[in-house]
Amino acid sequence: TVRTPSASFHLPTVIRVLKMVRRNRKKGLAFSKKNILRRDNYTCQYCGTSNHPLTVDHVVPKSRGGKTNWTNIVVACKTCNLKKGNRSPFEVDMQLRQLPRKPDQQFVPFLIPSGPDSHIEIWQKYLPKNFSVQSAVF
Repeated sequence: TVRTPSASFHLPTVIRVLKMVRRNRKKGLAFSKKNILRRDNYTCQYCGTSNHPLTVDHVVPKSRGGKTNWTNIVVACKTCNLKKGNRSPFEVDMQLRQLPRKPDQQFVPFLIPSGPDSHIEIWQKYLPKNFSVQSAVF
């Protein structure tokens, strides 16, 4: 349901598209802070917390030649980002929980809502029979 000050509108859980819309698959998923947060499941890749204010961190700092791309950017809480500073994780005895990588073209978790109000149960009948939300994470 979407609410405005004067009205509320019920929205469908599933929308059926009658005409296929072609996407340019060569471009892939847009590189953005929002998509980095989604890729890393809104979790600090150094300590595993998701409760602190989250930032993005260059694994190899830009000042040391690190690039701003999928394979060098991870989500970090402010505490870990400040602790790491302008150094490599190795120099401050920090380890990444998973290596950063560019998401696959078919990165399904971006498409599936999460949280207490998600409608995964309702969506399930529209997904492939052997599809498991848990197995969709790369």
